Amino acid sequence: MRLRRSRDTPVDPYADAPVDELHAPLLPRWFVLVVLALVPVAVALFAVAFPWGEEDVVPVAERRPPPTGELTGDVGDWQVGEAEPQPLEADCDGVEGFQVAGTVEDRRRLSEALNALCGVVLPDGAGAAVGALADAEAVVRFGAFERSGVDVTAVRDADPPVVLPNGRFAQAAQPRWVAPLIVYEAVRLAGDPATAEDTLAARDAEWAACEAVLDDELNVGCEDARELLALDDPLAALRVAGFE
Repeated sequence: MRLRRSRDTPVDPYADAPVDELHAPLLPRWFVLVVLALVPVAVALFAVAFPWGEEDVVPVAERRPPPTGELTGDVGDWQVGEAEPQPLEADCDGVEGFQVAGTVEDRRRLSEALNALCGVVLPDGAGAAVGALADAEAVVRFGAFERSGVDVTAVRDADPPVVLPNGRFAQAAQPRWVAPLIVYEAVRLAGDPATAEDTLAARDAEWAACEAVLDDELNVGCEDARELLALDDPLAALRVAGFE
């Protein structure tokens, strides 16, 4: 006998929709592209309807907070998935050893970001810092942050080290946007992420990666790095933001 669904039983249209490692629904690619195309229009309309002054803009040095607890940057409450990390299929020795975790699509995006660093020349000891993370078999996986505007953080004393790009990058237009964030955290983990000096060095290395990997397709994090480095006294700005 064929069972009939009760008229009072609601049908969940998203029951079989794909989700990411954190069980958030994945949007269709066409929908993401349409939304991205409409963002500039929405921003322009909002600016006209609700003008604001410079006093409402968060200073660039405060957009990535100082460390708190076990994290290199305060993101509030945070969550990660439980999928086992998988070794990166590395394109070069410089990233050989990294692990990526998450869904198949997450791992593909993170792998593309890491392999984009092959051949990139970084300032000072930044290249060595990335190599040290690779040698330590660091895990890179997306995280969900309460402070959703923060791009990335890392678990300071984890073994192996863990770098957590913001989960919004799991559906970003360019997977390579994650590459400079990995460089940023590598430099901070190699030093003291609480200090303004090491954080500024990390931003400098991030900007070098932005220029090498992203060409003209800069994201907000790269624009922030450039803006911070262009300040008359970026160290003073970082100290005002809470760094030592």
